[in-house]
Amino acid sequence: MVALSLRAGDIGSYIPSSFIDWEGHVSAVLFLTGCNFSCPFCHNGYLVKGSPAALNEDLVIEHIISRAVFLDGVVISGGEPTLNPNKLKGLLLRFKEMGLPVKLDTNGSNPLALEELLSEGLLNAVAMDIKAPWDKYDMLCGCDVDVSLIKRSLNMLLNCRLEVEFRTTFVPALLDYDDLHAIRGYLGKGARWAIQRFNPEKAMDENLRRTNGPESEILREKFPGVIIR
Repeated sequence: MVALSLRAGDIGSYIPSSFIDWEGHVSAVLFLTGCNFSCPFCHNGYLVKGSPAALNEDLVIEHIISRAVFLDGVVISGGEPTLNPNKLKGLLLRFKEMGLPVKLDTNGSNPLALEELLSEGLLNAVAMDIKAPWDKYDMLCGCDVDVSLIKRSLNMLLNCRLEVEFRTTFVPALLDYDDLHAIRGYLGKGARWAIQRFNPEKAMDENLRRTNGPESEILREKFPGVIIR
């Protein structure tokens, strides 16, 4: 792929085929550059901080078109894809013209953009991160967060008819089991929720790289019926 200068919303990385980023789908995955959070446990720090170059969007799209018969959809992740809503919308329109369903991964900080994309039928599925209980959000995101925006996106998706998944990365050095129970209370009984086990290897905060990830067996015992990854 030809590299270009980097801006928020550019394609920073591309996986032609994934079996794990959208359950039940073989999907191409685009990782867009830029993020308004600086989560210390993030493993995509090169997208948050800015990588040396971005991929050529037209060439990536051409490659996806050439393989469309083998794909069930496209996942757009990041970074935070809604940082550049106009660019994101243009990308989604291209996939809609191709007839490829799209799943969006988001931190929920831009409910206006999310509402517009949903109302225009440009999304087929959404995965939203719930980082922490509201009183710990700033710590887990590494910045000041207006949690009212997160709550607005959460309520929107709880009442959405699309396929929706909420996700929490459990970092034992930053969260405890009571925090997870609090998050579960925000979601209610019917929501699909996945607890993702923190992998310290590539954490943005080097101090976290020296900590341990959680035990999946304990999480399954304490949170029956919840997806543990």
